[in-house]
Amino acid sequence: MIPKRIFYVWSSYQDKGKDILACIQTWRQTCPSYEIIEINEKSTRYFHFKNELKNNKWFRTVYKLKMWAYVSDFIRIKTLYLNGGIYLDTDVSILKSFDPFLNDEAFVGMQGNLTETSADIVEPAILGAQKGNPFLKKVLSFYDNDIWSFPIYSMPQIFQFFLKKENCPPFNIKKQQKIISLKNITIYPERFFVPCRFNEKFSPACIEEQTYAIHWFSSSWLNHDTLLFLKNKHHPDFLKELKRNYHKKTFKIRLFFKIPLSIKIKTIGNKTTLFFISLPIYTQITNHFHFDHVIEKKIFICGFPMLKIKSTPIKIQINFLFFIPFISVKRQ
Repeated sequence: MIPKRIFYVWSSYQDKGKDILACIQTWRQTCPSYEIIEINEKSTRYFHFKNELKNNKWFRTVYKLKMWAYVSDFIRIKTLYLNGGIYLDTDVSILKSFDPFLNDEAFVGMQGNLTETSADIVEPAILGAQKGNPFLKKVLSFYDNDIWSFPIYSMPQIFQFFLKKENCPPFNIKKQQKIISLKNITIYPERFFVPCRFNEKFSPACIEEQTYAIHWFSSSWLNHDTLLFLKNKHHPDFLKELKRNYHKKTFKIRLFFKIPLSIKIKTIGNKTTLFFISLPIYTQITNHFHFDHVIEKKIFICGFPMLKIKSTPIKIQINFLFFIPFISVKRQ
């Protein structure tokens, strides 16, 4: 039986916005007997964050690159496999108790089908499993080595890869979908957990009698650097080339009586540095926290911390020397 535990992933260094807190409140109201557990950088009991950073190359890499969606992908699989329970993205609202699914070995919902969305895919934003589930074991093992060899990287892609190996039948169109029970996992029609697709406009008409949750599809953290890495990670020596050559730009200018000087701009991941005669005179580190639509920029001048700019849906905060409040502007 699946334990009455709801896990979610959140950075211990970020406050939760009103939309996130509202979603979590629906969990408490509809599943009052469930334990709600946050996994973050300080976690040790259900998921030992520091140990996993040491032991798993993929987890370590996506964490260093600030690819938070892929950090949470690994955490949900490892946590549920080790402990059993239910994982939820923080943009999920629960409408009815999950008790009817606790006898499943594992469960997940459909997100699309071949006819209407060009692929039969599931949505593990809502995922439940018993401890030691064999299907999750296969997914977890994929993160050890195979993820560096195959050109797939998202959780729906990885699930699709293994569901094909389980001879999962094709999904019907949305209105004709039925529950699919495989050996170690049950797949529920979209109306159960994903009544409104990513590109659809939500309306109350989306909710049906069998709808237990809504995934609101908050925009995932994704940018050019992320896509470049994900689409090329399986190529030999890509990471070495990325560190050595990615986004290096050199400009030669003439100042002070036409003496040639060299300015180089180097970007790796979320860090951009401007070098003047090989000296780092300006560095900007930009973090995108997809959980709460937060953008944080740290600016260094000649290696010294100068400004930290944090933009949230509520306000813009600028701190001098990173910790002295300088400007705070509330959004209307």
